[in-house]
Parts: sequence; structure tokens; C-alpha cells
Amino acid sequence: MPITRGAWVASVIFNDPPKPPPDDVPDLKSDDKTLQKEGLTVREKFKQHSSDPKCVSCHNKIDPFGFALENYDAIGKWRIVDTDSSSPIDSSGALPDGTAFVGPAALKQVLLENRQYDVVMTVIDKLLTYSLGRGIDHTDAPAMRKIMRDSAPSEFRLSSIIKAIIESTPFQMRRAPSHVDL
Repeated sequence: MPITRGAWVASVIFNDPPKPPPDDVPDLKSDDKTLQKEGLTVREKFKQHSSDPKCVSCHNKIDPFGFALENYDAIGKWRIVDTDSSSPIDSSGALPDGTAFVGPAALKQVLLENRQYDVVMTVIDKLLTYSLGRGIDHTDAPAMRKIMRDSAPSEFRLSSIIKAIIESTPFQMRRAPSHVDL
């Protein structure tokens, strides 16, 4: 589902998960009659589903990512026809700033051009969290910016990010747990 994919991109790629839906909005897995209408494309169904004014702000943030990935079915197989309506899939979208794209390759290009900092910082955040064995807090921000600067000359190759993390103060100064439970 595009909303689930879009929420995943916002959460995992940008470290910015959407807020939970209001209590009076039905769960997508429930008997939402809008999603069961025959002959509509997935995009049309979700446009009707997310037309509630209190839902629009979050859906504008996550839906474009989900629709850009709509050519992939539930198991990742490429498709060009919407199975619900037998219509061609519309994988177009626009970022909140209005930057338009069509499909996953164009989304990737737009993100590299307009949101590269956000994507790289999320990768750094997740790798640093893993390597430290703890969550990141505000005191780690200077080290994260240094990791970003140090890996920029190699165009943020994963190997350069990992090397910069290993050389970072938080990694060098981490402590082993005082006891180990077996």
C-alpha cells in the first residue's frame, strides 16, 4: 500500500515518522469502504481515503513517496498496470516543496539533489546508534556533522561514513557495559 510505503520512507530514510492517525480515522486494514470501490486505481482510492482535512498534512508528506514506489507489487515485482483498475500505474508525485518526479528512479534523483543531507544524516544516525550500542542524543550532533564533513569528499560512500564513525569521538570514547548478563 502506498501509505505504508510512504510512511516507511519517511520513518526509515528521513528519520521522520508520521504522527499516528486521529482516533476517528478507520484503520486501513478495517472495512474502509473507500478502498473496496471497484474500478478505481489505488491512487484514486487513497486520494478519497485521505481527503479528510485533518489527514491531508500527513498524507501530503508520505503519499508521494508511496506512489513513487507503486510500480512494485507487495513482493517487489515490477508492474506497469494497476491490478484494481487495469489502468497504467501513475507513479508521479511531488515533494512538499513542489519538486515533481515520476517513478522510483526520478524520486532517487530528486532526493539526491534536494534531500541528500537528510538521507546521509539518517544513515549516519542509524550506523552510529548501532556502533555505539545506544541511542543518539543532542551531544552527538557535533560528531555527526563531522562524520558528514569527513565523508563528503568521497560522495558519502558507505566505507567513508564507517571510517569516519570509527574515528569519531563518541565511538573512540564509548564504554563497555560494566557487567554482562549470561
